[in-house]
Amino acid sequence: MNGQNLDSSGPTPTGPAPTAGADPIGPALLRCGQERFSGLLRVEGSPGGTICLRQGLVIAATTAASPGPESLLLRSGRVSEADWTTAYAAGAPSGRLAAELVERGIIGIAGLETVCLTAVFDAVFAMALCGVEACETEPARPDDLLPSLPVTPGIPPERLARETARRLAAATAWLDLGVSTRTRPLAVPPSTPPLLQAEESRHAVLLKANGRRTPRDIAFSLGRGVFAIMSEIARMAGEGLLEVDAPGSAGPPAGRRATRQDASGDSSKAASLPQRHRGTNKVSEVPPATAASRPSLPRRLLGIRNVQEPMAGEED
Repeated sequence: MNGQNLDSSGPTPTGPAPTAGADPIGPALLRCGQERFSGLLRVEGSPGGTICLRQGLVIAATTAASPGPESLLLRSGRVSEADWTTAYAAGAPSGRLAAELVERGIIGIAGLETVCLTAVFDAVFAMALCGVEACETEPARPDDLLPSLPVTPGIPPERLARETARRLAAATAWLDLGVSTRTRPLAVPPSTPPLLQAEESRHAVLLKANGRRTPRDIAFSLGRGVFAIMSEIARMAGEGLLEVDAPGSAGPPAGRRATRQDASGDSSKAASLPQRHRGTNKVSEVPPATAASRPSLPRRLLGIRNVQEPMAGEED
């Protein structure tokens, strides 16, 4: 299986959600399981990702389309930044990060296992949902490093493929509500505080649904899986708590395009604000730079900042 392309049906068109049962990753996973493959299954797509297998079992999966174990632990508040840094420094170089987290009492073994399983299932679902062009295997080499937080002993490919197909079927049904990977939900005011503890998770989604964040953005921000967030958005959209794009619509909902009233109920202020038009704010003439106006090297360096993982529309 050295570098073998496992896609026998040709490229899969990208789109908001494949149809039910059209999982392009499942057949590749099943073949890897049958051959007890060890290495990476590289998924080409938008954005694609990788699935790590050991002796035919899936131990990790990563993609930019969904949060990994680290994000799920940190952004959800299960693990603090300080505890993570300490455990990572002590255990990551020797491949004992999971053991360090458990032995230091930072998180229980059952809780860590749940997070790692969630990350794998969510990553494979997100890759399949966003669109897959091909799957190609890359056999393991003796010097390869294992994932820092693997699932032990691993997930049978049959179970992973079955669960991914179930989630894709649910995502296909959500399209009727206008819920897809491109949806930018907007909470319908007022968003009152939760009365019961069980409502806290959906209330958190409502607070993040500002019309600019996608389900992926909200998932990263809250430290939850993309599937769970999309499921919650679909339920609340059906209850009228969220505005989402109409099926097949390329723009925001009609209610979002209309002028919204402010907190006092007066929409006249918003209506009277000057409107900006394309091309009217361009500078027609730029004066030449002089030695006095050009910033010195140290000042330019101060403007450079670390660039972290892009999350479109993400705001903490």
